[in-house]
Amino acid sequence: MKYCLNYNRDTERANHIQDADEWTIKYNSKDTTLLEFLDLHKDKRINIYFEEEIKQDFLEELCNKYSNVYIKLNYQLYDKIFADKQNKPKIRFFFDTQISDVDTLNALLKLGATDVYIVENLCFELDKISELVHSYNAAIRVYPNIAQSKWDDTPALKKFFIRPEDIDEYEKYIDTIEFYNVDKQIDIYYNIYKIKKQWFGKLNEIILDFNSEIDNKYIIPRFAEMRIKCGKNCFKGGHCRRCEVIEELSSSLEQSELVVKIDKNKNI
Repeated sequence: MKYCLNYNRDTERANHIQDADEWTIKYNSKDTTLLEFLDLHKDKRINIYFEEEIKQDFLEELCNKYSNVYIKLNYQLYDKIFADKQNKPKIRFFFDTQISDVDTLNALLKLGATDVYIVENLCFELDKISELVHSYNAAIRVYPNIAQSKWDDTPALKKFFIRPEDIDEYEKYIDTIEFYNVDKQIDIYYNIYKIKKQWFGKLNEIILDFNSEIDNKYIIPRFAEMRIKCGKNCFKGGHCRRCEVIEELSSSLEQSELVVKIDKNKNI
């Protein structure tokens, strides 16, 4: 599993910025140092994020000259940049689209996207989704640090997120981890998820939009194992109560002051 960090004024001096497998930088037409920057960092994958219209020839030149460069686009720019729909673009590109349904997923894969951002409900069936995405030789990118749902009032444990303790469980399905909207705390998140893989406190302290006071140190192991392929059947009339049971047990453990400790074999 790879880690991608945004490279900008908030992160360029972060302790772990050099440790990241990938960087994403925003394109600025007024910045004349782009090529110099790319020349200095040919050993790292660089995703250049274009939020404004740009000429296709320029993108092709970048990808031809730098084998480590990938183009990240807003989908609305695709038709404007690539006017010739008869031929696929000769660049390595993907979209900033956060994909929560299979129709959008299939459409972007067929356009030739090298990576896809999977969010919300699709993350509860990563076993199937990863098989599809990887059949296109594409990669799955996920935000672990934000609780994701179409509806804000969805119970916290029924939103998608990844606890630091569970990150390894997702490795066979997810290719790249990105952190959502925490550039100023990027060292903290990299340390929690990549290095320590543990959080000894309330989940809402590190998971954005997590609307619960549940304490992570009282959550039992195998939490992620159940969620990777449950398909969120509880929202489709199914009888699964695993999340409710985990929350109830967590409350009981907290009242009894019994902390869950996880060893290498994921046992209590």
